Amino acid sequence: MKKKILIIEDEKNLATIIAQTLEDENFDVQVCYDGEKGIETFYEDKFDLVLLDINLPSLDGWKICEQLRKDSYVPIIMMTARNSDNDEIKGLSIGADDYITKPFNLKILTLKIQKLLNLNKSYNYIYNDFIFDSSKAHISIEGISYSLTKKEVQLLEFLINNKGIIFSRDSLINKIWGFDFDGEDRVVDTLIKRLRKKMLNYSFLVKTIRGLGYTFNENQN
Repeated sequence: MKKKILIIEDEKNLATIIAQTLEDENFDVQVCYDGEKGIETFYEDKFDLVLLDINLPSLDGWKICEQLRKDSYVPIIMMTARNSDNDEIKGLSIGADDYITKPFNLKILTLKIQKLLNLNKSYNYIYNDFIFDSSKAHISIEGISYSLTKKEVQLLEFLINNKGIIFSRDSLINKIWGFDFDGEDRVVDTLIKRLRKKMLNYSFLVKTIRGLGYTFNENQN
């Protein structure tokens, strides 16, 4: 059975484009252009996910999100032109499951939906316009794909799965190359350098901690 998505968005052209994209991905989609109609439609039917704009006629997205959370655990993705951290924090704190800033990549929106609905297990990680897909051995940045080697995939997947933990060269050698590896530990530095080069402006995600090793961290500082 198709998953059913409710789009509450007053920009009709954008709502149409999103709806067409999701219908092409085999979703059943319904669109409302104002807040009160969106609330009414939600309670009239059973939806698997809600895409919710913030600035809406009659009733804004904040109030809609709060209302839906009183009665339902349906996944909510907030869509907005607001790009401040405070707005994102507010959206997540009142019950939204995810938050995407306009203009956005429709592929990334689709992946976020699939992730929340547990429909796609092949990809490992999404951060803004950066997507890592281990099953296809590539990363995608702003819609452009870059192939990864087997070792690059293993290293990136390991670091992401252990986000925030610092690993020494020896630890990474044991995890990626195995305990019987008898080469130089600088092989880790070379692999990191090669991976970062492919990650372009997202290379900051893989950090060097001087004297300790490497870690995966989304903090840009």
